[in-house]
Amino acid sequence: MSTNLIAPPALSQPHSVSGINADGVLNIREDIDQTLDVGSSAVIGTIPHDASDVMVTGISVAIGDATWREIEHNGTVGWVNARYLKPTNVLLERPEALQCAGTEPFWNVAIDENASTFLSPDQESPIELDYLRLAPGIGRSDLWGHYLGSADGAYSLTVIVRYTEACSDGMSDLTYDYEALLLGLSASGAPAYGCCSISR
Repeated sequence: MSTNLIAPPALSQPHSVSGINADGVLNIREDIDQTLDVGSSAVIGTIPHDASDVMVTGISVAIGDATWREIEHNGTVGWVNARYLKPTNVLLERPEALQCAGTEPFWNVAIDENASTFLSPDQESPIELDYLRLAPGIGRSDLWGHYLGSADGAYSLTVIVRYTEACSDGMSDLTYDYEALLLGLSASGAPAYGCCSISR
């Protein structure tokens, strides 16, 4: 792996529980993204009213007037009502690792300084990539450029990631916190659009 990395990425931003009574808990529900129905989604865990270490994955879904966010808390991954979450820190922190994908054309990139990969429909298995460098956005804390390349030089990809809380993959009811522009997929240099979530 290349050694010209900039400072190691920060962990994804934790969230705190807000608006729950002191004698209450925040329920974690299962598969609400598939059922789109709160009543039929089983409760698989609870979060204390004063928890400050709820990790969001960057994926959400709207059900009625409510937004539900996928989270991880103490090893349990599920969905909670977003109205009861708020960022623990004021400053946005860059995720440590991202899973990005596009649908037209289909592509998938795992961004991780230790194990980045690229997959497209014409490949039978993911291609391992070196994480070459990071370039934060100029004057912006919500924008990052990730530069990736295969050891044999056959693949050289740039993934521009921006925090928007509004990226749609065009194929589901899900909304992603991060949008991505992929450069290097096409020989013409044309960018491909996609969305990202935080890798777990």
